[in-house]
Amino acid sequence: MRFFGIGRAFANERAQQRETEDMRDEAESFDLASDGGYWTLLKGALFILLGYYNARLFVVTVPGWEGWLTAFFALAGEATALCCVNSYTRSAGWHRAGLGLFGALLTLFSITHATLSFFRMEEHAAASSAVRFYCERVAFPLLFGLLVLAAVLVPLLHWRKRISAKQAKAQVRIASSHAELLGESAAMRNESQLERERLNQLGEQMKIEREYLDQLRQFVGLKEEERAVIESITDPDLRAKIAAQIGAALPPAPSQRRIAPLSPARPSSWPAPGSGANNSSNTPNP
Repeated sequence: MRFFGIGRAFANERAQQRETEDMRDEAESFDLASDGGYWTLLKGALFILLGYYNARLFVVTVPGWEGWLTAFFALAGEATALCCVNSYTRSAGWHRAGLGLFGALLTLFSITHATLSFFRMEEHAAASSAVRFYCERVAFPLLFGLLVLAAVLVPLLHWRKRISAKQAKAQVRIASSHAELLGESAAMRNESQLERERLNQLGEQMKIEREYLDQLRQFVGLKEEERAVIESITDPDLRAKIAAQIGAALPPAPSQRRIAPLSPARPSSWPAPGSGANNSSNTPNP
C-alpha cells in the first residue's frame, strides 16, 4: 500500500507540472490588441485625405501665391495635429493637456475645411461669398495664430522645461553664493590690508616719536651744557654778554646771591613793645 501511495504522489506532481506548463504557454501565446498596424495606417490615410481637401480649398478660393501660402499653413496644421495625437498617450501633466488641446483644435479646423472643400461650398451661391471671405480674411491668421501658440506653449509645458527651470534656479543660487563668497573674500582682504596699513602707520609714528625723543634729549643735554658753561664763567660782564648772544637766561652770580639777615634774639625778660606797664615804669615821675 505504501508503494501505491508514492506512485500516486508522483502522478499528481507530474499532472501539476503539465498544468503549470499549459498555463504558461497560454499566457505567452495570448496577444493583446495592438494600437498600431492598421490603426496607424488608417489614421495616416485620413490625415492625408484631410490635408488634400484643405490644400484644395485654399488654392481654389484664394487667388495667387497667397492661396498656396495658406494651403501650406493648412498642411502644417495637419502635421501638428497628427503629431499631437501621436504624442498624447506618451506624455503626462500639463504637456499632455496642451497636446490634447491643440490636437483637438487643429483636427477640428482640418475637418471643417475638408468638409467645405469636399462639398465645394465655394461654388454654391448661398455660401460662396461667406466661404471666400473666410478663406481670404480669417483662415490664414487663425491657422497662423494656432500654430504659433502650439509651437510656443507645447514645448514650454514639457516636463524637461520644468527640470531645466529647477536646474537654472540651482545654478543661479550657486552663482549668487559664489559671487557673495567672492565679495566677502574681497572685503576681508581689503579689511586686512587696511589694518596692515594702520599698523604700518602706527609703527611710522612710533619711529618718528622715538627720533623726536632722541633729538629732544640731545637738545636738553646741549642746553644743560650751555648753562653749565655760562655758570662756570666768573666774569659777570662776559657771562651776561655771552648769555645775551645765545639767548639764554642769565643765572645770578655766586657773589651776588643775597643771604637773608637773621633777626637778633630778644631776651625773654625784655618787655614787649607797646606794653603799658613797662611804659609807666620807665616814665620819670614829675
